[in-house]
Amino acid sequence: MTKRTLQLQKLGISSFFALIFLFAASFACAAPGDVWQVSVPVGNARALPQTSADLVNQLPKGTSVTELAREGVWLKVQLADGSEAWMHQVTLSQSVELFDLSLNTADRTAMRKAIRTSKVKVVREVDTYPYDLYDPSQWKVGATEMTLGYTLKEQLFAVAEITYRSEKDTEQVRQVAEAVRKELGPWQRVLGRRAKGPVEFEWRRGDLRVLVHRGWPDTTTYVVYEVTDRLNEMQADLEPR
Repeated sequence: MTKRTLQLQKLGISSFFALIFLFAASFACAAPGDVWQVSVPVGNARALPQTSADLVNQLPKGTSVTELAREGVWLKVQLADGSEAWMHQVTLSQSVELFDLSLNTADRTAMRKAIRTSKVKVVREVDTYPYDLYDPSQWKVGATEMTLGYTLKEQLFAVAEITYRSEKDTEQVRQVAEAVRKELGPWQRVLGRRAKGPVEFEWRRGDLRVLVHRGWPDTTTYVVYEVTDRLNEMQADLEPR
C-alpha cells in the first residue's frame, strides 16, 4: 500500500483536485425489508424526505428500523410502533461485509480463514506485520491486488484496499463505483469529475468508511474499506518513535 494512497484514505480530499463538484447521490433500487440501525446519537425521523420536513420522532443510537422504500439518500422506514417516516441514510448503518464477515467486528484470524474459502490467492501473510497481501483476480473481475490491514495490538480489521490497475480507462472508476453502489446503496458524496481528473466516491456506515477513488493521469481505481479510528491507531503504531 503506497504512502500516497494512505494519505488519500486519511485525509479524504486530495489537494490535487482542480475542480470539486458535490452533487446529490443517484437513485438506487429500494430493498424493502432491510433492517438498519441508527448510527448517530440521535436519528431524526421526518415526515418527508427533506431536512426541512417536520420531525416525526427522534431515535437513540442503536434503534432498529425497517426499510420500506428509498429516494436518493433518504430511506422511508417503519418504526417499532408501526409508524412510517423518512430518515437520511447518513444517520443509519448496516453491517458492511467482506467474505461474509462484518468489517466492524472481524479480526485477522477470522478474515484469513474466510479468505481461504474464496478464490483469493495468498501472496503474503506475516503475523508480525500489519498488512496481508493477496491476489484477488479470480475473485473480482479486473482486480489486481488486495491489501488488508489490522491493528497491531488486538489484530482487528482496520483497512482493506482492492486495486484495479489501468492506465487510460476513464470509465473504470464509474463502473467500480456502480458495483459498490449496488451493494451499499447511493454514495454520500462525490469529489472531482468522473470524465477526467482525480475523483472520489464516498459511503459512510457508522464507524466504517468506503471509498472508490482514482488519481490522474493514471486511471488505476482503488476501493478502500476502513474503520477510521482503527486505521489511525494502526498508522500511529507504525510511525517511527
